[in-house]
Amino acid sequence: MKRYAIYYAPQIDTPWWRTWSEWLGRDASSGKALSRPILDGIDDAAMTTLLKDPARYGLHATIKAPFKLARDHEVEGLKTKLRQLCLAQSAFELKLKLEKMKDFFALTPLNKSPRVDQVASEVVKQLDEFRMPLSDSEIEKRRLNGLSALEDQMLLQWGYPYVMDCFQFHISLTGRLDQFDFNSQGLIQEALKIRLESLTQVPLIVDSLCLFEEPEVGADFVILDRFPFGAF
Repeated sequence: MKRYAIYYAPQIDTPWWRTWSEWLGRDASSGKALSRPILDGIDDAAMTTLLKDPARYGLHATIKAPFKLARDHEVEGLKTKLRQLCLAQSAFELKLKLEKMKDFFALTPLNKSPRVDQVASEVVKQLDEFRMPLSDSEIEKRRLNGLSALEDQMLLQWGYPYVMDCFQFHISLTGRLDQFDFNSQGLIQEALKIRLESLTQVPLIVDSLCLFEEPEVGADFVILDRFPFGAF
């Protein structure tokens, strides 16, 4: 069964998209594999494993996590509602830093951004009618990761634990780091820093949201459509 997700993704003609899609080794706009950089001192097979999950989901920041479409709704209705929501938003710049979040590296806001938090909460609320409720097994699978009381409440209410007060905007750049020793993690971190520094003079503009699709269980996510912000 198909799943859909609302993600922020940089415009595909920008260095932000090219730089980090090349790092992941996959372009989620075309679905094509890219030549991923090889790091000296890091086993290539281990790197492939490290990047497998973020590459499958594509370069993105989660706004509304993957969900199956509710039985009484169609994807065209979802697109219409998302388009209307985005037309009411205005573009803004976001400055990012590299951060280790628990056991993976990600890009996160340099400073707290009320705008991105507001957009994310609106999307979660206004599009929730399109989400098929989680099954009991899906809920229990999420709980295996260890959730706080508030995260568990968000899971039950919105189908995903990291929303509203538990939301943190981030663009995942790796999977789990526990297969790497301290020195190897340092090499990976340095490679990421170099790429981020190359983008210092390039503004990252949040000016649209994308509808991603997982065509079938386990398939790579692809950009189905992009919805520009329309307010000024």
